[in-house]
Order: sequence, then C-alpha cells, then structure tokens
Amino acid sequence: MKKLQLAFVLLLLSGNGWAQNPIVSHCYTADPAPMACTANDSLYVYCDEDMNVPGVNDFYYMERWRVYSTIDMVNWTDHGEAMPRTAFSWGREGTCWASQCVEKNGTYYWYICLSKPNDWRHYIGVAKSDKPSGPFKDALKQPLVNTGEGGDIDPTVFIDDDGKAYLYWGNNKLRYAKLRSNMLMLDKSSGKNGIVEVPLTAEAFGGVKVDDKVTGKDCYEEGPWLDKRGDNYYLMYAAGGVPEHISYSMSKSPEGPWEYKGQVMTQQNTGSFTNHSGMVHYKGKDYFFYHTGWAPGGGGFNRSMAVEEMHFNEDGTIRPITSTHQGVKALCTMNPYEQQQAETLNAAYGIHVVGNEKTGVYVTDIHAGDSMRVANIDFGTKGAQSITLRIAAASNAGTLVIRQDHARGKALGRFRIESTGGLDVWEERTFDLTNIPTGTHSLHFSFAGSSTETLFNWDWWRFNTSTTHIDETLVQTDEEASVFYTLQGTPVTTPTKGIYLRKGKTVIIH
Repeated sequence: MKKLQLAFVLLLLSGNGWAQNPIVSHCYTADPAPMACTANDSLYVYCDEDMNVPGVNDFYYMERWRVYSTIDMVNWTDHGEAMPRTAFSWGREGTCWASQCVEKNGTYYWYICLSKPNDWRHYIGVAKSDKPSGPFKDALKQPLVNTGEGGDIDPTVFIDDDGKAYLYWGNNKLRYAKLRSNMLMLDKSSGKNGIVEVPLTAEAFGGVKVDDKVTGKDCYEEGPWLDKRGDNYYLMYAAGGVPEHISYSMSKSPEGPWEYKGQVMTQQNTGSFTNHSGMVHYKGKDYFFYHTGWAPGGGGFNRSMAVEEMHFNEDGTIRPITSTHQGVKALCTMNPYEQQQAETLNAAYGIHVVGNEKTGVYVTDIHAGDSMRVANIDFGTKGAQSITLRIAAASNAGTLVIRQDHARGKALGRFRIESTGGLDVWEERTFDLTNIPTGTHSLHFSFAGSSTETLFNWDWWRFNTSTTHIDETLVQTDEEASVFYTLQGTPVTTPTKGIYLRKGKTVIIH
C-alpha cells in the first residue's frame, strides 16, 4: 500500500502531463453512472463510495452515494454526500451498491440497489429530486423491484426517443421492465408482473456460465448499461466472471433480441477484479466510464472511477477501449476570475469534502502535507495579482502554498491562514501574490502547519487582476495587530517600518 501511495503522490507532483485517471482521488468511488444534464450543460456522474476497512468493514461496504460534475472533463466538482443510506428507511447498513440517475420533465430519478436488515438479498429502489446534485429522497418508501430471488442489483434506466422508459438489472440473470410514465411503477402489461427475463444465449451474449464455468467465448455477469446511438441500442455489461471485463451486445429495439458484438474493454491491469461501465454523449463526444483500483490504498474493494473517450465504427460497433492514466482531454479552460468551488478538483490527497444546509459543500480535514490540484486554468495575458478565499479557521496554525503547474513549480504565494473564530465561522480573505501567473496552467495547492488538527475549512476561491486594498495604520498601538508577516510569510513580532501582511491585507507601517 505504501508503494501505491508513493506512486500516486509522485503523479500528483508531476507537471502539466497530469494523471487524470482516476477522476476522483480523495475518496473511493465505484460503479460510475454518467448523465449529461441539459439544464446546466454539465456532465454528472453518480456513484457509490467504497468504505472498506480491512478487519473492520471487509467486502463491499458502502453507506452512501455521491455525485460529481464537470464542464471540462478534467476538473470535477464533488457535491458531497448526495444521498446517504438512511434516506431509505428500509435499507441495511453498508449495502449501497450500484445505481443510475436519469432526468424526465425536470425531475431526476435515481435508481439504486440496497439490502434490507437481516436479508442478504438486494432490492431496487428509487429516489427523486428537482436538482441533479440533490438532495434526493426515497420516492416510494419501499423497493420498486423485489423478485425475491436475489440478484436484483445494478439497475440501469434508459428513456427512449418516444418517452418510454426501460429498467434493466441483474447479477447472473438479466431482467428488464418497462416503467410507467411516472417513473415510479412497473408497466405490468408484459412479462411476469411486468418483469421479463432475458435468455442468456451464446447468440445474445457470447456464451453461458454454468457453475462458474464459461461455455463459449463470453458471458453476461452483471452491471448492465442500456443506451442508444442513432438507430442502434447498446447493452454493455460486466462479463466473463471474476476477474471481469466489459462486453456489449446490440439490438434494433430496447427490448432485444440482442446480438453479441465483443469486448469493449478487455481484462486489463486496472487493480480491480470487478468493472462497471457507463457511456454518455457530451458536447459532441462519447465517453466511457469504468472503475479501477488506482487511487492510494485502492483495490478490489476500494475502487475509483476513470474515463476514456470512446469511438464507433461505421457499422455502429464500438472500437475497443484501453484503460489509461492519462484519461481524456480538456474541453475548455477554467476562468480563475470567476468564483470557483474549492471542491472542484483535478486531483487531491488527504482532504475530505462534506457539506451542510447552512454552508453548502466545502473542503475539510485539511492537514499539513495534504494537497490539491486544479487543471487547465487560463490566467490570460495580464495575469492575476491576488486571490480571495472563503475560509474558516479555529487557529493561526495553517499555511496555504500555491504553486504553478506542480508541487515544485513557481511559487505564486505562501499565505498564513489566521483564525476566523472557528471552523464554522466563515470569512473572505484576500492575499497578494508574490508572482503573477499568465497563460494557461494547473495550480497546486499544498498545506503546512504546526497543528495535527484540521488547519482550516475552505469553501471557494477567486483570483483578482488587482492587489488588495492598502490600509495605512499606525499598528504599534493596536494590541490586536500583534502578529504580522513579511510578504514572504515570515512572522514578525515587532515590525519596523515597511510593508507587512495581517489577516490577508497589506499593512504599511510608517
């Protein structure tokens, strides 16, 4: 594990050739389900959070689902705990498995799978919200799907061009049902109580599995994903048993019959013996999401989402996809002169993202040695002169260091974060930069401090094209101004004439 963590930190220290995959590195995220949101032109990914702790919470242990969004494909905004397991009164601890969210008529429906107390089987439920990032609430107060046989996991939902919605799911068995227009009930006009079991034939899925042995060249396992491109319907799925790869079948109807087409992503060295995929069309490109074990301490029970661009042949078949650490290219640059959330990240190490109704979502658990990175920021030709932060600090123990491109890049500033009165007392502080960034760069934020406690909480940041306001004050008579810092960040107990920093402002002593 130490070698893996060291390797990841070295990637975090690298320059402009940053590692994009995994797309989230400060917590474990599995079973990605992408959704392009037309309401705000953003791409959202819904996932469960792996929380496995060897010897404590072994196996797959998940207590919540999370949501991430992007507009550029390289920086991802963490929307925090979008839905805890306790949102479902009937849910069992640690069983928040794979899910998918879809939008219909301005409402977002999030289909999940969850066990009941004292029951090993999973059931499919649904929550809804009027916002893609939530909060979501249980829409039924009971499961939507309950076959009683087990294997009711990994729901995927697709709304066709005619408005009809289809729900596929299943482990070892593949089932589907049509949804009624309210998205909360099964259409029982076909199948057994509305549920149709799909035959797992060699023609449809490449082969069959009996007693964990595959007969044929492939087989359906779990994790279906239903989608459409042009006139073709695609059903991707985890295949081949464990370790898994991703295969797919095609049809001219969302109800089949399906025809096996091959492997989308072969079994590769991703550090995870399972895989779970999703595909999405966003801003003229097609993207393939999957999960790996590449984050620090990761593995089969601590997985992390990744993304690659996908391409189709003229006949509609999918070109094979190879997993990479590079991931995908940025679609646009970030504007540093607009307010940016601190939880919008290209990579991070050590920190956590939480939220509450009063403050919203923010970065916390910032300790000495932690770091964050934001990529592809365009400072323009004039450049930035200062940065404004919204922070909350309980002590004067923290220091923020900003560097250009990577952890050993040009220092843009080293700023002492003084107490705001508490970790829930928020203030805006502006600091002058010691070097002016111009052009397009990534930013590396690192944290130093003398305390082992949380140094400060961080809500948002914004660069400015002007310096801070200068206060002309005879500070020697001000007892509250006893701590000053040079422009290089060195504390000065008894300042002489000159320019100093105090509480984020420039102070001139005459």
